[in-house]
Amino acid sequence: MPGFPAPLWAVPRGTEGVRIMIQAVAESMPVADCLAGTGLTESTLADEHAEIWAHQEFRVVSNIVNRLGDRPGLGVDVGGFSTVGRLGVLGFAFITSATVREGFERILPYQALLPSHVRFSIATDAAREYVVADDTDIPAEVRPFIVERDLAGLFAVLAGANIPIAVDWVDTTLDEQRAQRLAQTWTLTTDVRPNRPANRIVAAPGTLDIALPQSDPNTTRIFERQCRELLDGRLSRVGVAGQVRSRILHDQASIPSMQTIADELHLDPRTLRRKLSDEGTSFRDLIAEVRRTRAEQLLATSVSIETIARQLGYAETASFTHAFIRWTGLSPSVFRREARRL
Repeated sequence: MPGFPAPLWAVPRGTEGVRIMIQAVAESMPVADCLAGTGLTESTLADEHAEIWAHQEFRVVSNIVNRLGDRPGLGVDVGGFSTVGRLGVLGFAFITSATVREGFERILPYQALLPSHVRFSIATDAAREYVVADDTDIPAEVRPFIVERDLAGLFAVLAGANIPIAVDWVDTTLDEQRAQRLAQTWTLTTDVRPNRPANRIVAAPGTLDIALPQSDPNTTRIFERQCRELLDGRLSRVGVAGQVRSRILHDQASIPSMQTIADELHLDPRTLRRKLSDEGTSFRDLIAEVRRTRAEQLLATSVSIETIARQLGYAETASFTHAFIRWTGLSPSVFRREARRL
């Protein structure tokens, strides 16, 4: 078991989360439109070994919300397509555990492998037990959809696996309309409380100690070992540079500092700098790489060059222009004009 749970943005993920979304909106939106700007193709989704990054999945969410409207319940509808089987090996590690509590405890260190973006945890005090769904690492523009989807998805998984959990109430960061829509996925008597500082499923003491009918210790250990091997394999393939690049892309509203990323990876900044150097790159190089890629994407849209400069963290448009010329040999305006001719 890893010493620290891997940040969800640091681990490449399978395509199941994207495939669930595409299936859910299939009657309203073509696959190509869902994948626009992600770098993904239908063949990527058909490849069972394909791995993608969180920021690519967030782009799919943005595409869906922009096309279908940011209506309350859209994420809930998508979450309803979740099943234990679609959680992969983690789903089977959960349902073969002895109790609901043990199931959560076994899979939580590996939840970066799940097709979800809230970070789940469990907690207990003298009065209640809680399943907490932390949404603070999710970019603000896609957060309501993701929270709806992941909370509704959790209930769909439990209900589909015939795991009855009596819920006293649910706290959520969602607004009142979204909370009302989310409440429809739980029992009619469950109170879903909006505009709370955190997402929590609240239950009576002992609720998480419900025995699971498919419990098998030997099978659970096999699945848990597979989880560990899968997580270790994904982290080793992308290296530290891949993890840092993913973090920079994770929330494009702001670029994190090296100190921030080092803290999130549980590394000293000097250690992070050395690891990047060992992989032939640097934090500055990765920032420039991400900025260039993002700039080229934005220049293909109608967003003004001044706005692009601000979004990429430049205080002045001239600084962005100089950097872009250094990257491409062309000014942003010339690059945009040439791209439109293609």
